[in-house]
Amino acid sequence: MERILIIGEENRANLLRKKLETNHWEIEISDGDDDEDFKEFDIIFDLNFDDDSENFPIYANLRDKLVFLSTVKQSLSESAYIYPAKVRSRIFGLNALEFYLNTEYLEVSAFRRNEWNYAQDFVGKTNFKLIQTEDAVGMYRPSVDFLAINEKISLLNENIVSLEHEYFQKEFQYIDQIGVTAIFEVLMAKYEDTKNKAYLPCALLKRKYLRNHNFVK
Repeated sequence: MERILIIGEENRANLLRKKLETNHWEIEISDGDDDEDFKEFDIIFDLNFDDDSENFPIYANLRDKLVFLSTVKQSLSESAYIYPAKVRSRIFGLNALEFYLNTEYLEVSAFRRNEWNYAQDFVGKTNFKLIQTEDAVGMYRPSVDFLAINEKISLLNENIVSLEHEYFQKEFQYIDQIGVTAIFEVLMAKYEDTKNKAYLPCALLKRKYLRNHNFVK
């Protein structure tokens, strides 16, 4: 039986494990604080990678292993540039934001396009459906969703919409479910990558992020 290692905080790691649990694999979870013998595992998920990417050379050297790295805030290409290493493993990027792990789709990018079949075969054995995206900061759904969310928050800041109305309360409860921190940090990463001012978080979003506040209590 193949072994899977999931590195990440408890909530996300357990959420992913539930989607992966089949008879195909033995699954182990790590918070990433301990040194792992990665060679003992066949498939590795690092849900913290775009916050701490220093293990890229280690992952790259795991010959023929299947490695999924969270890459919403830092692309695989950028990681390979920062940490030059010959990539002997089969590395894929992953939208590992908790909100999206709780959906039926797993959003994945490829370091090498000719290896897509490995990701397809793996995801086909899980409870996910596969979305293939390019290796880019923000990937697809966060880029689209968070751009729209930033505009909604701008409208709230301009008093064009009001949280006193039930409709907008539901809209902003959805934003809180995704998480202000995730939205702000991904938009900032997208802005730094593209220099497109449309992705620059509006003042109200920045204020909520700095104060760790939700929109709807």
